[in-house]
Amino acid sequence: MDAKRKKTLFLVLFIILLLPAIQQFLPFVKSGELYGFFPNAKDVSFTLNSWLTDEYQTQKDKFINDNMGFRPDLIRLNNQINYSVYKKISKGHIIEGLNNYLYIDEYIDGYFGKDFIGYSAINKKMLMLKALQDTLHSMGKSLIVVYSPSKEFMYPENIPNKYKNVKKGVTNYEVFTQKGDSLKINQIDFVSYFNTVKNKTKSVLYSKQGIHWAVYGSYIAADSFIIYIEKLRNIKMVHPYQTKLEQTDEIRFPDNDIARTTNLIFPIVKETLSYPTIDYKFDKTTTKPKIIYLGDSFVKIWLMEYLLDNINEDWTYWEYYRGLWTKNSYDRGITDGTTMENYDWQSAIKENDCLVIMYTTSNLPELGNGFIEKAYNYYYPKK
Repeated sequence: MDAKRKKTLFLVLFIILLLPAIQQFLPFVKSGELYGFFPNAKDVSFTLNSWLTDEYQTQKDKFINDNMGFRPDLIRLNNQINYSVYKKISKGHIIEGLNNYLYIDEYIDGYFGKDFIGYSAINKKMLMLKALQDTLHSMGKSLIVVYSPSKEFMYPENIPNKYKNVKKGVTNYEVFTQKGDSLKINQIDFVSYFNTVKNKTKSVLYSKQGIHWAVYGSYIAADSFIIYIEKLRNIKMVHPYQTKLEQTDEIRFPDNDIARTTNLIFPIVKETLSYPTIDYKFDKTTTKPKIIYLGDSFVKIWLMEYLLDNINEDWTYWEYYRGLWTKNSYDRGITDGTTMENYDWQSAIKENDCLVIMYTTSNLPELGNGFIEKAYNYYYPKK
C-alpha cells in the first residue's frame, strides 16, 4: 500500500473515531430514542477532594460514556448484531420463545408455579376480600376482582424449549380463582376466557411482541367487563362499538411494548394486528358508574384507549396502590401527586360505586399491594 493510500485510510479512520465526539458537542444527526430504562449519568464538577478520591474521574467517565454521540445508534447496532448472529436479546429478562413469541422470564416462572405463595396466604387474603365485598355491598357498593390474561397461560406451547423439562406446580392463579369461586367473590377470569376464544376470533388478542393484551383484545375484554357490571348492579351501561377495523402489519404501541425495549434495528417478527375505531352511544337509559381501579399496568391499556373516560362518570386509578391517577392528572401525563399513605381512601370508596381490583397472573403474589389488609383492618379492627 503506497503512502498516499495509507494517509487516506488513516484520515478516514480518524474522522470515524472523531464523529461521536463531534455529535456529542455539535449534534448534526438526530438519533432515535432508546426504549426502556437508560439513565444517563449526571455531570460532575471538579474539586480537589473528588480528584484525590477518584470520585471525579469515575463519575466523569460515566457521564462521557452515557452522553457519547451516536450512543443510541451504537446500542441498537450492538443489540442487532447480538440477535442476528447469536440469537441473543440484549435486554435482560426478555427471552424469545417458539414462533417468535417474546416472554419475560420471571413471568414464565409464575406459569410453572415457582412464585406460589402458598394455600394459607391465599386463603387468608381471599377471606379478607370476601369480608370487604360484604361490607361494600352493605354500603351499596360493588367489589370486583379481575384476573387479566397473560401470555404464559395463553400460549404455553410457545414457551422456550429450555423449560420443557420443568415440572408445572400449583400456581397462584389456580388457587386464587378456585378460592374466589368457593367464597362467591365477584370475579372475572380473563385468563380462562381468552384461552377459550383465542382461536375463535379473526383478530389477534395478544401480540407476540407485547406483554399486555393487544388493543383489539382489550376491547373484547372491556365489553365482557361492562356486561358483568351491568348484571351485578342491575344497570345498563355504555358499550364500546366498532365502526371500523384496520388490519395492518405496522405494529403500534402498546402492542409492541416489550419488543421495542429490545432496541433492535429490525423487528423480530412481522404480524398482522387489528386496530378498531371505537365509538360510544349514550342515551337516557344508560348509567355511567363511578369506579376505582386498583391494579397493575393492564388498567393503563384501557386508560390509553380512553375507555374509562367513556364508560365511567368518574374514575380513579390506584396504580399498584402506590400512585394515584385521575382524569386530570392522566391528561397531563403524571400521577396526581398524592401519596397513598396520606390518601383518604375511605371517603373515596363512599363516593364511588365500584372498587375493581385488577391484576395479571404474574402480579398475584402482591394482589392489592397492601390495600386489602389495610382496608380489612379498618373495617374489622377487632379481628
